[in-house]
Amino acid sequence: MKNMELTIFEVTKLNEGMKFLDLAKEHAPVGKEKLREALKAAGATFDQRTKRWHIDRNHPNADKKVLDFVQSSRVSTPKPKKIASEPLKIDPVTGQSQLDDDYFAIETRPEQIVRKKVSLDMDTVLHKQLKQIALQNDLKLYQLIEKILKNHIKKHH
Repeated sequence: MKNMELTIFEVTKLNEGMKFLDLAKEHAPVGKEKLREALKAAGATFDQRTKRWHIDRNHPNADKKVLDFVQSSRVSTPKPKKIASEPLKIDPVTGQSQLDDDYFAIETRPEQIVRKKVSLDMDTVLHKQLKQIALQNDLKLYQLIEKILKNHIKKHH
C-alpha cells in the first residue's frame, strides 16, 4: 500500500527487513529513484556492504515525510506575488505623495539555470558542516555550495 505520509525513518526501518526495490514498489509514494534522492537529501546514508539505508532516530529529518524531500514537477505551490495595492504612498517625513515602485514592478521570470552534475571528493568533516548549514538555512547542499562559490568568485575576481 502506498503511504503518502511515509517518513524517512520509516523507510530505513522497512529497508531493514526488505529490499529497497520492493520497499519503493510497495510502500513509497514515489518511485525508487525519487525515493533514493529523498533519502540522500534528508541526510540518510547508504551502506554499500549491507545495501541498506540508515538514518539516526534523532536526526532532525528522521520524522519528516519522504514527500518533503521530493522535487516534484507536478506539485508546486505558486509563490504569492508582492505587489503594492496602491500606486501612491505618503512619505512620512515630507507628507508628499510618492509613486510606489512595487506597484509597477514588472514580473520577471528567473532565467533557467542549466546545471551540470559534478562529483567531487571532500573532507568528511567539511561535508558534514556544509550539510548542517544547508539544513539550518533550509537549502539543499548544492544550493549552499553554489552560493559560497558565487560569493567567492564575486570577491576575488
